Amino acid sequence: MTNPPGRPLTLNDLPLAELYAARLDGQVFQIADSWCVIDEIDGCDTRAIAAGQLVPPRAIAEQLTAAWIYGVTPEPRRHQFCVLIGARATTVWSARASVREIVRTPDDVRTISGVRVTTPLRTAVDLARYAVSPPAMSPSTTSELSALLARLLHYGQYPDVSAAIRLCKRGSPAHSALAVARFTAVSTPLFALRQQGCARRTAG
Repeated sequence: MTNPPGRPLTLNDLPLAELYAARLDGQVFQIADSWCVIDEIDGCDTRAIAAGQLVPPRAIAEQLTAAWIYGVTPEPRRHQFCVLIGARATTVWSARASVREIVRTPDDVRTISGVRVTTPLRTAVDLARYAVSPPAMSPSTTSELSALLARLLHYGQYPDVSAAIRLCKRGSPAHSALAVARFTAVSTPLFALRQQGCARRTAG
């Protein structure tokens, strides 16, 4: 089985029955609606490419899908994407993906292996605004959402929640008060992550 390094296999490469058989044989593992050869690293680039296979190229991975791409939460059951207001979001390649129209600035988005993904800061703010509960986690508790937000800010190398709170208050006020309140609970887990990082660097 040959495949360009870093590009997951899809139904364009092999029939579904062969992909399932290869998975049973331990040759591939499933990621989103794609499959990777077993010696491929399940990293940020691979997850971004797999997510990009689900939707049209104009879509931007956001919220739990973006957090999954960054490796700070498990893969969600239903992937979350957005498109810029005015884009036609009627075509969805997978029933596992939801797409919404929203306003985004260039600073809110980065490109990973050709796939557009909201930045760790924007991802954290969107989750703080819109997450009713973390669907990829069980049990869904406030502390788990706080830990996820802390991991995203730590991944983005933010020392505290001030940048997140400023972004919460910028633009649309939708759910801003809720988001700010949620970020006030993030300081403790974020501090713990920073301490762990310092301890690892000292030990190294």
